[in-house]
Amino acid sequence: MSLVAEIGTAVRLIIESKKGLVRIIDTEAQIKGRSGDPKGSMALGTDTDKLYMHLGSGSWVVVNTTPA
Repeated sequence: MSLVAEIGTAVRLIIESKKGLVRIIDTEAQIKGRSGDPKGSMALGTDTDKLYMHLGSGSWVVVNTTPA
Protein backbone atom coordinates (compact mmCIF):
# COMPACT_ATOMS: atom_id res chain seq x y z
CA MET A 1 0.00 0.00 0.00
CA SER A 2 1.37 3.45 -0.89
CA LEU A 3 2.05 6.13 1.71
CA VAL A 4 -0.76 8.27 0.32
CA ALA A 5 -3.21 5.35 0.50
CA GLU A 6 -2.17 4.67 4.10
CA ILE A 7 -2.63 8.34 4.98
CA GLY A 8 -6.04 8.33 3.29
CA THR A 9 -7.09 5.29 5.33
CA ALA A 10 -5.86 6.93 8.54
CA VAL A 11 -7.63 10.17 7.68
CA ARG A 12 -10.90 8.36 7.06
CA LEU A 13 -10.59 6.61 10.44
CA ILE A 14 -9.91 9.95 12.15
CA ILE A 15 -12.92 11.51 10.48
CA GLU A 16 -15.16 8.61 11.43
CA SER A 17 -14.10 9.00 15.07
CA LYS A 18 -14.51 12.82 14.78
CA LYS A 19 -10.98 13.43 16.07
CA GLY A 20 -8.16 15.37 14.43
CA LEU A 21 -8.06 18.32 12.09
CA VAL A 22 -9.03 16.69 8.78
CA ARG A 23 -12.75 17.02 8.36
CA ILE A 24 -13.04 17.58 4.60
CA ILE A 25 -13.09 14.78 2.05
CA ASP A 26 -13.98 16.02 -1.42
CA THR A 27 -12.62 16.51 -4.93
CA GLU A 28 -9.72 18.88 -5.52
CA ALA A 29 -11.95 21.38 -7.32
CA GLN A 30 -14.44 21.45 -4.45
CA ILE A 31 -11.68 21.80 -1.86
CA LYS A 32 -9.99 24.66 -3.73
CA GLY A 33 -13.38 26.36 -4.11
CA ARG A 34 -13.86 26.54 -0.33
CA SER A 35 -13.05 29.81 1.41
CA GLY A 36 -14.72 29.85 4.82
CA ASP A 37 -12.57 27.21 6.51
CA PRO A 38 -10.28 28.20 9.38
CA LYS A 39 -6.57 28.57 8.71
CA GLY A 40 -4.85 25.20 9.19
CA SER A 41 -7.85 23.12 8.09
CA MET A 42 -6.90 19.90 6.33
CA ALA A 43 -8.66 18.18 3.45
CA LEU A 44 -8.24 14.93 1.51
CA GLY A 45 -8.82 15.03 -2.25
CA THR A 46 -10.80 11.97 -3.29
CA ASP A 47 -9.77 12.35 -6.93
CA THR A 48 -6.09 13.09 -6.28
CA ASP A 49 -5.33 11.24 -3.00
CA LYS A 50 -3.54 14.43 -1.91
CA LEU A 51 -3.71 16.24 1.40
CA TYR A 52 -4.45 19.96 1.34
CA MET A 53 -3.97 22.64 3.99
CA HIS A 54 -5.94 25.88 4.13
CA LEU A 55 -3.73 28.95 4.53
CA GLY A 56 -6.57 31.42 4.94
CA SER A 57 -8.20 33.80 2.46
CA GLY A 58 -9.37 30.87 0.30
CA SER A 59 -5.83 29.61 -0.34
CA TRP A 60 -5.25 25.84 -0.26
CA VAL A 61 -1.84 24.16 -0.72
CA VAL A 62 -0.87 20.53 -1.27
CA VAL A 63 0.92 18.93 1.67
CA ASN A 64 3.98 16.97 0.52
CA THR A 65 3.46 13.32 1.52
CA THR A 66 6.59 11.97 -0.21
CA PRO A 67 8.92 10.25 2.27
CA ALA A 68 12.27 12.01 2.75
